[in-house]
Amino acid sequence: MNEIDYQTLVLTYQQKSFDLFSQTVALEARLKTSAKRIEELTGQVNQLTTENEKLKAKPKTTTKKTDNSSSEGF
Repeated sequence: MNEIDYQTLVLTYQQKSFDLFSQTVALEARLKTSAKRIEELTGQVNQLTTENEKLKAKPKTTTKKTDNSSSEGF
């Protein structure tokens, strides 16, 4: 290999290193964004689960319908 070959090789290594570094940074940013979103959604799921449990625990009240169709009271 001569000097031009080494220069080309070094430039290629530099470019590939920069490309890989950029991809790594972008993927790490995406990972952090996803983790934050997962945390938010997990909080919402927990909140809805708690509300659901409260609704299940409420006693069911039944209303008694009165029959007002007879005219005996008049």
